[in-house]
Amino acid sequence: MSTAKSRIWDLPTRLMHWALVISIAVCWWTGTHNDLDYHIYSGYAALWIVLMRIYWGFAGASTAQFKNFVRGPRAVIAYVRTLHWRNTAHTPGHNPLGALSVLALLGVVLTVVVLGLFAVDVDGLYSGPMSLYVTFKKGRHLAHLHYQWFEYLLYVIGLHLAAVAFYYVHKRHNLVTPMITGKAHIEEEMTGAPLWRFVLGAVVISAFVWAVSKGFYIF
Repeated sequence: MSTAKSRIWDLPTRLMHWALVISIAVCWWTGTHNDLDYHIYSGYAALWIVLMRIYWGFAGASTAQFKNFVRGPRAVIAYVRTLHWRNTAHTPGHNPLGALSVLALLGVVLTVVVLGLFAVDVDGLYSGPMSLYVTFKKGRHLAHLHYQWFEYLLYVIGLHLAAVAFYYVHKRHNLVTPMITGKAHIEEEMTGAPLWRFVLGAVVISAFVWAVSKGFYIF
């Protein structure tokens, strides 16, 4: 193992990761305590983060790009067969199994948020900004789905945390610290992306999320 630490996660990826953790926690807290004003705001934040992470999966640093860590079934199965090994090398970025976790988290979070955008509150006071495009009955159904899919999200998060614990205990791989510092004991170093790409994506996606918050009635 190399004694020097290499950069494996860029700052935007790390910030989006922890910002998503915070936004989901706020969504859960405000939802369970019926603080729907902040619940809606945290939902917009989660939407922005997920859309930015998807964009960064194409325009970001090498370890953040989907093409560099999303693999086919054969690669995933081959990796699963090595899970019981303790002496496997650190992966510069997400391993093939971790890639599935990333895709699942992004997909389920996006589903929860989109359902919430169309959801209708029981008294109609705190409906999603896109609820004007559906009937009251349909909106109530989507509200129930919104809650149901958040339950699914909690299961996905639980599996994610269990995987992190497994790697720490069994494989002696600390996955949390590199997501904080951006560095790990790996010979291969990531290739960064220019800041203007992140700024460009942030501006475009911010405008889109703002339009969504207005139900696209922006004029």
